Amino acid sequence: MLGNIISPIKFGNKFDRYIAVIFFVTIATAIVTSYFTLKDVINNHDKQVQSAITPLFSLVTSEILRPLNVANFMANNHFIIDYASQEKIEKSYIISYLEKISQSYSMVSFIALEKHNLMLDSNGRESVLNSNETEWYSRLKNLPGEQFTDIGNSQDPHLYFDNKIRNRDGEFIGFTGVAIDLNYFSNKFQEYSDRFGFELYFVDSNNIVTLSSNKILKSKSHHRQEFMTRLSDFPWHQSLLKNNATDNNLSSELIYTTNEGLLISQMPIKELNWRMFIVSPPAKQQGEYWEIFIGRFLLFFIVAIIFYMMLLYSINYLKSRLIKQAETDHLTQLPNRRHIHWRFNHIVKTNTNLCLVLADIDNFKNINDTYGHLVGDDVLRIIAEQLSQTIRKVDVVGRWGGEEFIMLLPETTANQAHIIVERIRKNIAAIAFPTSTTGGKFSSTISFGICELPVKNKTIEDYIESADKALYQAKSNGRNKTVIFNKPTKTVEK
Repeated sequence: MLGNIISPIKFGNKFDRYIAVIFFVTIATAIVTSYFTLKDVINNHDKQVQSAITPLFSLVTSEILRPLNVANFMANNHFIIDYASQEKIEKSYIISYLEKISQSYSMVSFIALEKHNLMLDSNGRESVLNSNETEWYSRLKNLPGEQFTDIGNSQDPHLYFDNKIRNRDGEFIGFTGVAIDLNYFSNKFQEYSDRFGFELYFVDSNNIVTLSSNKILKSKSHHRQEFMTRLSDFPWHQSLLKNNATDNNLSSELIYTTNEGLLISQMPIKELNWRMFIVSPPAKQQGEYWEIFIGRFLLFFIVAIIFYMMLLYSINYLKSRLIKQAETDHLTQLPNRRHIHWRFNHIVKTNTNLCLVLADIDNFKNINDTYGHLVGDDVLRIIAEQLSQTIRKVDVVGRWGGEEFIMLLPETTANQAHIIVERIRKNIAAIAFPTSTTGGKFSSTISFGICELPVKNKTIEDYIESADKALYQAKSNGRNKTVIFNKPTKTVEK
């Protein structure tokens, strides 16, 4: 049945949906693939962490041992020992020496002299040893040992490496050493922290945190018992002790893993009697991998959307061309029967009344037989142009087949259609059609059949049947006529 012909426009709409589904399935597949690829990368993360820990150990060792060696050198320098024992000293001379040390090693250097109750540093700062500012002096002086590491200077926290100075007789005569800004350590470890999410904790022999990469410590409270940060304050340490009940000091292994997936590495710093703990979060919590994934995904998504829009534009262009070719008569460039069916179905959904007109060129076979099919084709094209020029935008004119044409005039009465069609008929009758061989001209006419019906419960076949009857009547009346279909009425005999 003609009414069951599937419109290429409907097919095109389905094609659009198929393309969209295929595209988004492709996108989803790419995302899922990327996600599992990322998971594979994360699963290999521990190996990368361990390989990164080795150079980190080397970095920490060099950064800790370097100031320690400088402080030890200063404490055993005979110039310092002899000068500190003198009855009278020149402050400017000592400060000049300290400045040279500071410039050579990029550290703050200092000296505290017992005999002179004086502390000087390379920044020119001067303090007496019995003041609150130098409380560390009396505290460290009475402790056993020769080397100490301490955090001081509350306004500008530094890590101090303190060495006792002893004269040639072994008597204590003061302290000397160097100090490094905590920001220096922070900058050194920033790369590892940013890349792997490491946190570093330096712990003394009493399991008190002396230094950390996240700067949780404040130098002014470092020596106050109630403000000390102990290793046991950290949840990850408590988890380690719970999992390693027989190893309370965590000294038997270099690497531990907590229940939360944290990777804990430790390294002893024997010179300071410290331990360094490196806490690495699970790979899934580390920003670098997810930033890469999100960044790549956004880039891929943007490129995919651009590609999709370009693809959609190309498909729509090609689809419109294909639909136009599929629903357009090649010779006359008018809509063909397939398109007429689709337009009819659309019109009956949005209108209450429709007038359908069938047109047939009179004696068209004689034209083909007399002048040839090429001339016949020219006649079809010219008449198609005449039909197209006289209709509204809401109207439809198409080639129904052979020398027949069809017109759909929504919300138009038969009388109104008759006026329109008569104007067309007269215009066509007045045209002098050229012949392609002799250069002569000839005339042709066209007949019309009009049918007006309400659209409710009507099919295109109903209209065609009635309009065809009117067209037959126009032909029977001598051609070059327009006839309106009138439904016959039944007469009742009395």
